[in-house]
Amino acid sequence: MNQNRKQLTEAGLSGPTMALAALLVLLATVFRGGNRDVPLIGLEWLALGALLPYALAWLGRGAWPASCGSGRWAALRLGLAAAPLAVALFHLLPWPGAGALSATPLATAHALLASLPVVACYLLALSGSGAQVQALLRLWLWVAVAQAVLGLLQLGGFEALYFGMDGAEPVIGSYASKNTYANLLAMAVPLAVLGLWGASGRQRRSSGSNGERRSHWWGVLALLTLLAAALASTSRTGIATALLVALLALALLAPARESAAAGRSGWLRRLGLPALALGLLAVALFMGGLDWVERFDAERLAADDAVRALTREATWQGALAYWPLGSGLGSYAWVFPRFQSPEVSRYLLNLAHNDYLQLLMETGLLGAVAMALALALMGRRVLQLFRAGRGNWSSADRLAVACGLGLLATLLHAWVDYPFRIPANAMLAAFLLGVFLREHSPAPTPAQLARASKQK
Repeated sequence: MNQNRKQLTEAGLSGPTMALAALLVLLATVFRGGNRDVPLIGLEWLALGALLPYALAWLGRGAWPASCGSGRWAALRLGLAAAPLAVALFHLLPWPGAGALSATPLATAHALLASLPVVACYLLALSGSGAQVQALLRLWLWVAVAQAVLGLLQLGGFEALYFGMDGAEPVIGSYASKNTYANLLAMAVPLAVLGLWGASGRQRRSSGSNGERRSHWWGVLALLTLLAAALASTSRTGIATALLVALLALALLAPARESAAAGRSGWLRRLGLPALALGLLAVALFMGGLDWVERFDAERLAADDAVRALTREATWQGALAYWPLGSGLGSYAWVFPRFQSPEVSRYLLNLAHNDYLQLLMETGLLGAVAMALALALMGRRVLQLFRAGRGNWSSADRLAVACGLGLLATLLHAWVDYPFRIPANAMLAAFLLGVFLREHSPAPTPAQLARASKQK
């Protein structure tokens, strides 16, 4: 047991755990983003296997990974992983004189099981070694690129590529909705941008190996494929968030300085990359048309948001009615009809199209505390990166920035949709959050290095 705890603490994930993590990533998006009962059960079993080392470490009072940090901040990071269990048990356990607090205990138990892959991805990102985390992030990126390629192929009108969907939405990959599909692509965009230069931030040298040159151009191709598929999806929020995080990632992750040798050969890059970008985007526009532009018309935006606005207002009323205990995790579809506006009574609304309001209605004060904790942890990490300064970011910091931008895409998308209710999207968001919150030792300053040299 002591040897197992040491392996979890110092060497990252064991071989079997890493294999289960890779399977979770590879299978997450295959069947409607995991948003079907049978595929979700498979993901839950894989998650249970991946969570087993953490349970053994907890039972044996073992040490947790160094990347979790120490002291109260480590406890808070790990406490965030326990939030779904704590909230679900609060609603499921019988209370004296009241019984279970959940309006639908069976739905709450189902939601608790559905949270297992999400919690597993978060803990895997926190506890894996640096090399393991980067390998899993690359796997997430190529899973998203594969979805983007599938979406672009669907523009050809091949019915078989929709896998049983009616094809009403032209580009959805293996998903059931273009919006959650585009959200997956948006989360992966900053990872593709990071791949242009690598986590170290050094520009690829044209005199480098063939492998380095291929890696550089594959990063470019991945980025533009993701953006082309997002545009072709015509998802307004997906397009807006993908372009936003792409611009932020290009601004924050681009090399701060370029050597003289790279500068002499960089004119090909400066001309070639924009040309390739324009070429691929032109192909995407030619294949998908200008439907995505028309969807940003102001009148159309207002008309399409009318139903969602009424739904958000009714959800807020439901949250107030069940405050502070909440109706129970996963109970929204069963309790919302009593608050549904007559104007939209003809619709069957089982999601609020605002994950924050829905979570507030289902979990009450406990959910609000969990959201506040997540925001506090993310705010602390942002402050650390800001204080360090872009020029002093380590490879781990740059990786955290890319993951933070990917997470930002989903945090914004969740205001108007339900990305956290799709298992694959929630799993990727949780993994990005775990990487973003990892504790890293700051790089020594020149003054510290000079003092250490004198002491020697």
